[in-house]
Amino acid sequence: MKRRVPRVMVIVIVTVALLALFILTALPGATRSRLGDFFGGIFEPLTKTFKRAIDGIGSFFTAVRDNKDLRIRIGELEDEVGRLNREIVDNNEKVKAYEELKEALNLVTKFDDSKVLGSVILNEALGPYHDLMRIKAGRKHGLDASVTSYPVVDRHSALVGRVHSTETYSSKVLPLLHEAFSVSARVDGSYRSTFRVRGDVLLREQGLCLGDNIPEGTPLKVGDLIVTSGEGGIFPGGIPIGEVVSLQSSEDGKIVTCSIKPICDFDNLNYVFVIVESEHES
Repeated sequence: MKRRVPRVMVIVIVTVALLALFILTALPGATRSRLGDFFGGIFEPLTKTFKRAIDGIGSFFTAVRDNKDLRIRIGELEDEVGRLNREIVDNNEKVKAYEELKEALNLVTKFDDSKVLGSVILNEALGPYHDLMRIKAGRKHGLDASVTSYPVVDRHSALVGRVHSTETYSSKVLPLLHEAFSVSARVDGSYRSTFRVRGDVLLREQGLCLGDNIPEGTPLKVGDLIVTSGEGGIFPGGIPIGEVVSLQSSEDGKIVTCSIKPICDFDNLNYVFVIVESEHES
């Protein structure tokens, strides 16, 4: 019985409310109006509170929807910013390449009787052992290392190395510092004596190459510029190789070898130029 009391009270209250509503609707207009005003004064604040609550809930869900749209728009803008940043980087690289190619016009003028082929380096760093570097130029571009080798220089006309092997769209370059590389050289301005410049296993870790087979009486001193001699049929004469940084002499004072620092900056090398055979020879 105790569990049924609340249920009975609810039924009674609902019944009384319905009767009161019926009586109010049956009363004359003036009396109904006064009662309506009385009950309206009680229920109107409740109605306004309820309406404000409904409006607040609607505003909350509107804000949630707007925030979702805003997050989507922010994501789109972030993607756009990323794309623009990539374009800026690409454009900076193109400007840098343009400046390097503009400087290379002097190189083309220097070798005006030869075809000069520009190419980008595909592997950025040579590594501690100065391994072969790969360039984006191959047989499709007119290079064929099975027939002949080609000198490779940088934008300042300094010697980089020679083409070692060629593939369809790329080639491998043997750099000046590699122990398998060698070239006939001389002191710039002197045409009397030539000697060999080659890579050396011990010196390459210092970024140096070796000059040996130096004839007796060769005018050689620290600070001299060493260039290619033109002998051997591969390298044109006068290509800058490097600067003498030290001399090694025998007991009787004769110069035996010298250490040479290449002019080419291998650590910041991005573009190279291949000197193809002279046009009149082809």
